[in-house]
Amino acid sequence: MQIIKNSFIYLGSSIINKMIPFLLLPVMTKYLSPKEYGLLSIYMIMITFYNAFIGMNLHMNISKNFFKVSKEKMAVLIANILLILFFSFLFFLLLTITMGFIVDSVFSVPSIWIVTIPFISMMMMVSNINTTILRNEGRAYLFGVFEISNTAVNMAITIVFLVLLGYGWHAQPIGMLTSYTLFFIIGMYYMNKRGYIDWKIDSQKIKSILGISLPLIPHVIGSAVIAMSDRVFIERMVGLDAVGIYSVGYMFGMVVILFTDAFIKAWSPWFYKNLANPTPEQKKKIVKYTYIYIFGVFCLAFAIAMVGKFILPYFVDEKFYGATEYILWISLGYAMFGVYQIFFPYLVHISRTSFLAISTVTAALINLILNYFLIEIHGAIGAAYATFAAFLTSALLVFLYQRKHYRMPWRFSVN
Repeated sequence: MQIIKNSFIYLGSSIINKMIPFLLLPVMTKYLSPKEYGLLSIYMIMITFYNAFIGMNLHMNISKNFFKVSKEKMAVLIANILLILFFSFLFFLLLTITMGFIVDSVFSVPSIWIVTIPFISMMMMVSNINTTILRNEGRAYLFGVFEISNTAVNMAITIVFLVLLGYGWHAQPIGMLTSYTLFFIIGMYYMNKRGYIDWKIDSQKIKSILGISLPLIPHVIGSAVIAMSDRVFIERMVGLDAVGIYSVGYMFGMVVILFTDAFIKAWSPWFYKNLANPTPEQKKKIVKYTYIYIFGVFCLAFAIAMVGKFILPYFVDEKFYGATEYILWISLGYAMFGVYQIFFPYLVHISRTSFLAISTVTAALINLILNYFLIEIHGAIGAAYATFAAFLTSALLVFLYQRKHYRMPWRFSVN
């Protein structure tokens, strides 16, 4: 079956892609102090926050329409997506530059480095648009080449600036800027060469794109808050050193998402294609695979937690050994996020992405409240508890909404 084949290809490319920075942990933790690693972690989370405003999950419009319209219409759609992206980039770049004249740093990150984030966010989204096209075309191998090459260039430049030139945590932003600039140029050239960009401004398409993507801004902001707030609370309530140690444990726990992302990349095109004109049997097949996926994700989370605690001392410098206590709860949290991922496409399919704002903002508010009280009571591990609770909330809300608004045979009988 093609979805299984592509899942293994995506999994292989994701493993290689994620293994590169993971295998660099010994280098990063040797040359960076916990404080510097904490700064880098906050910088990376700020990129996620900017992505909410600049990127707006614009690439979701491609997946939603890829099997419904001709290639010619898709080319016009993508061109209009790119126009929206470039204007949002310019707006937030000017806003960031203005902010830089007012404050010297945000969450300990110097403003001069924050100015680089809009560029990275915009180029990341162009790369996402290109790879989304490849996934929907079923070109899994080429997708892997783009993904792995980007990370390899990023990490190679990071090592040069970190180890040989001694740039400290700044080496990673330099690596990202360089690699994403390169793949921004390659992505634009490749999309244009294959006829996926037709520069025709279409007000109706722009309205349609924004109708899907604008409601996703609060959703992505909420996701960024869930991902970012734990580090911010730990910095303020425990210390920047604790942020660095927590972030190492977080990276081990996030291995779960390596597998869930690989599956969802193969699942989404197959899912949208089967729900274009679904039969009862197709719906039952989707439900069956969903149950298998959810069971597998939680088995995976427990396995990663056990293995992670064993191998962590072999991957990081001894000053980061305390990271082991965070792995289990972060793994379980991302297992819940994996459950959320499998129900997310339903809301895109029925054009109800506005509810994602409600569900994710609710989860983010719960996360903020729990971060404060649980860190106050339990220390930094409280942030891991809060992360799990937030992902559980968002997954449950999205599932209940899907169940109400789009009927599926969850008991293997179509109503």
